[in-house]
Amino acid sequence: MSEEKSNKIASREFLGERDLRIFKLRQAGTSTTEIARRFGISTGAVAKSIQRSLEKMNRETLMAYPEVLRLELERLDNLQQAIWPMTQHRREVLPDGTEVQVEPDLKAIQQVLSIMDRRTKLLGMDQTNINVQMDVATKQNDAIKATLAGSEQMKQVGPKFDPEAEARQLLALMGSSGVLPESTVQRILSEKDIIDAEVIEDSSLIEIEPEDMEEDEDAEENSNE
Repeated sequence: MSEEKSNKIASREFLGERDLRIFKLRQAGTSTTEIARRFGISTGAVAKSIQRSLEKMNRETLMAYPEVLRLELERLDNLQQAIWPMTQHRREVLPDGTEVQVEPDLKAIQQVLSIMDRRTKLLGMDQTNINVQMDVATKQNDAIKATLAGSEQMKQVGPKFDPEAEARQLLALMGSSGVLPESTVQRILSEKDIIDAEVIEDSSLIEIEPEDMEEDEDAEENSNE
């Protein structure tokens, strides 16, 4: 049993050594056919050998990632600690004994910002993740999902926006709250179309002057009396 075990260990070591040599030859640009000829094996065996070497390297890299990350962060911390005093207001003593006030070094500030940006990228803090959760218990659930996905052939979800109706509701609210006289609001609402725009220069539109508002208010008070 001990001889079989030692033979397995020797064969494993031999296989690992051969895989390393094959990988270095392939890395140097040697073709798989030439490697197979040199080692007296098939090209398929060469491909499997290279695959084993790559998988081993990936495992080692994955296992060493936390250590490498910690090492890089320590280096960045040391660099920032060395540069940080130059980013602050400080006092320095000249050779003649005079004490002067020194302003922060802009280049040092830029270097610290670069170090902070590098640390952020190493820790993955620069990635922005947006999670959208929906709880829609209606028959339009599929339509809403399709709309969010960017489907162009889906029907419109929800009521259609009507700017004229919104404008009429706003005018009615302004009249009921006293912002505009009721008579003025009724006169505007009696128009067939209400134009909704940011700036309109048209003499045909109704222009409410302060004097007209006062007359409307007086007429409304007289009617109430």
